[in-house]
Amino acid sequence: MKTKKGRFVNITGINPKELSKWIHQDKSRWASIKCQALIALTNGVSVTEVCNVLNVTRESIRLWRERLKKEGPEGFIAHKNKGRKSYLTEEIKNDLQNVVLMPPKKLEYNEKYWDGRIVCQYLKKKWNIKISVRTAQNWLIKTGIRKAKRKRLK
Repeated sequence: MKTKKGRFVNITGINPKELSKWIHQDKSRWASIKCQALIALTNGVSVTEVCNVLNVTRESIRLWRERLKKEGPEGFIAHKNKGRKSYLTEEIKNDLQNVVLMPPKKLEYNEKYWDGRIVCQYLKKKWNIKISVRTAQNWLIKTGIRKAKRKRLK
C-alpha cells in the first residue's frame, strides 16, 4: 500500500509540555485521551503507534482495555493508579545519548558495543541508579540510541 506524503505542518506555537500539563490537570481530560487511544486501536492504528504518541507502555494500553471492559469509560476517571516515576530524566537521557556515541572501551568497559548490561554498569557508576538490563535496553530505545546504532552498523 502506497502512502503519500502530506504538506509540511507549521507547529510553531505548540508547546507539548504545556499541553501535557493541561491534559493531566483534570482526570476527565486524560480519560478522554485514553478513550481516543482505544478508538484509534479499533480504527487500525497499531499499539506501538499509540504508545509512541502518548508516551505510554503497552502494559498501560492493556490495562486500559481491561478497565474499559470491566467498568466502562467512567472507570478511567475513577482510577488514579500511576506507576513509579521513571528515573530516566532529560539530563540522564541527554547524557546517555552523548556517552553511547563513544566506544565503551573509551570509558574502560571491555565491550565493543553498548548494550543493556553495559548501560546498567554505567548508570550505576555515574548516576547511582540500579535498573534491570531490560529497562536499560528500553531506555536505549526511548532515547533513540538503538535506532541510530542499527543505522551505523548497516
